[in-house]
Amino acid sequence: MPRHRLSSLWAPLRGRALSCLAWGLLVLVGLGCGRQDAPADRSNWTGKTLRIGTDATYPPFESVKDGELVGFDIELGALIAEELGAKVAWTNTSFDGVFPALMAGKFDLVISAVTITPERQQRLGFSTPYYTAGQLVVVREGDTAVTGVQTLRGKTAGIQINTSAALVLEKYPDIQVRQYPSIDLALQDLRNGNLAGVVGDGPTLRYFLAHGFEGLRAAGGLLTEEHYGIALRPDDTALREAVDGALQRLRDNGKFAALEERYFGEAAQKAQAARAEVPWGKVAWRLAQGLGLTLGLTLLALVSGLPLGLAVALGRRVRFRPLSWLCAAYVEGLRGTPLLVQIIFIYYALPQLLGVDLAPMLAAVLALTLNSAAYVAEIFRAGIASVDPGQEEAARALGLSRAQVMRHVILPQAVRNVLPPLTNEGIALLKDSSLVSIIGMAELTRAGQELASQLAAPLAVWPLVALFYLMATLPLTRLASALEKRLHRQA
Repeated sequence: MPRHRLSSLWAPLRGRALSCLAWGLLVLVGLGCGRQDAPADRSNWTGKTLRIGTDATYPPFESVKDGELVGFDIELGALIAEELGAKVAWTNTSFDGVFPALMAGKFDLVISAVTITPERQQRLGFSTPYYTAGQLVVVREGDTAVTGVQTLRGKTAGIQINTSAALVLEKYPDIQVRQYPSIDLALQDLRNGNLAGVVGDGPTLRYFLAHGFEGLRAAGGLLTEEHYGIALRPDDTALREAVDGALQRLRDNGKFAALEERYFGEAAQKAQAARAEVPWGKVAWRLAQGLGLTLGLTLLALVSGLPLGLAVALGRRVRFRPLSWLCAAYVEGLRGTPLLVQIIFIYYALPQLLGVDLAPMLAAVLALTLNSAAYVAEIFRAGIASVDPGQEEAARALGLSRAQVMRHVILPQAVRNVLPPLTNEGIALLKDSSLVSIIGMAELTRAGQELASQLAAPLAVWPLVALFYLMATLPLTRLASALEKRLHRQA
C-alpha cells in the first residue's frame, strides 16, 4: 500500500490550500464588507458620495468606452452630483438587477433610461421626467408586411428584458414575445430571420441602426410617448426633492439643453451616421481585463470550496445523525437551486433580511464558494466510496483509529480518484462565474455584453469571448491531466 507517498503529497497540498484560503479571505475582507453610508440628512449632499446604478449596455444613454462609462445619462448624473455638491460613484450592473439593488440600499439612484410606468411607480420613487422618448418597431429592410405594431400580430417580436416594450406588446396577446438580455441580441436575431420585428426605445434603436446593423429599418413612427425618470426608493422624499431641484437648475442655466444637443442634436446624428471600425486592440484588452476577474473569482471560489466541500463530505459520513443530516441538506439545497438565485439572495436579500450588506466581490466569491462546495462534497463522497473497504479494515486491524485511516489511507487515494471530476467542476465554475454580472461584476461575459452594445457588433465580439473562455479552460484540463499522471506514477 503506497500510503507514505500519497500522504506526503496530500499534506503539502492541504497546507497550501488552507494558506491560500486564509489569505484570500483576508484580501476580501480588506476590500470591504459594507456599503458607504449615505448622509443622515438626505437633502444635504455637500462633500458626500452619491451612488448611482446603471446598466451600461444602452447607448447613447449609457455604455462603456475604453473602460469608462459614457453617455447622456452618465453626464447627466455627473451634472446632478455637481449641483448637489457631491461626488458620484457609479455601479454598472445588469438591468434585471438594478432595481433590487436600489431597494437593498446598494446605491441611491438609478439613472438608466428608466421609463416611468404606473407599475414601477407602485414600488419605486421617481424624479420629474428628464427625457421624452417612445417605443419604435424595427424590421428587416426587405420585409414590407410589417409596418407597425398592428402588423406584428400573429408573429414573433423581440424586446429587451424588463423594459417598457413589454407593456406595449401585452395589449396584443397574439404577438409572441421573446425577451433578450440586451437589445443588440434581439436585433441580431431579427437579422437572422428568427423575429418579425424588434420593439424598443426609439433613441437606442436608432443608435444601433446607425452603428452597424445594416439591413434593418424603422417601421413607422413612435408607438408611444414615454418619459424617462431617475428612480429612487419611494420613501426617500428628501433626495427626490434635491434631485428635482438640481434638474430644474440645469434647465435654467442651459446645461441640460447643451447636453441634449450634444447627444441628440443634428451634429450628433451626423456623427452616428459615420460608422467606425472595430478597435480590435481595445476590445481584446477589455476582454482580457474581464478574463482576469473571471479567473480570480474562480480561483478564490475553488480554493475556498475544496476544503469546505471535503468537510461536508466527511460530515455526511459521521455517526452523529444531526450533523450528517445537516450536511446532506446543505448539499441538496445548494445543488437543487440555481446559482443565479443564490447570488441574488446573498447580495440583495441578506441586507433586508439580516442587515448583512456584502461588497459585490465578497458576495460573488461567497455565492460561488457555497455552490461549488456542494458539488465538491458529492465528488469527494464518491471518491471516498470508491476506495476498497478492505483497506480500511486492514488499517483498523493494524491499530489505526478511524480518523487516522481516513487521513492516511482513504483520502490520499480518494484525491487521486476525484481529480477528473474536480477538473470538470473547476471548468463549470469558471463558466458559471458569468452569473455574477447581475451584481455589477464586470467579468468576461459582462465585458463582452458591454462591448457588443457599445460597438453594435455582437457577431464580432461574442466569438472573441468564446475564444477567451477556451484559452482559460484548456490549461486547466492540461494541468489536471499532468497531475493525474504524476499521481499514478507515484502510486
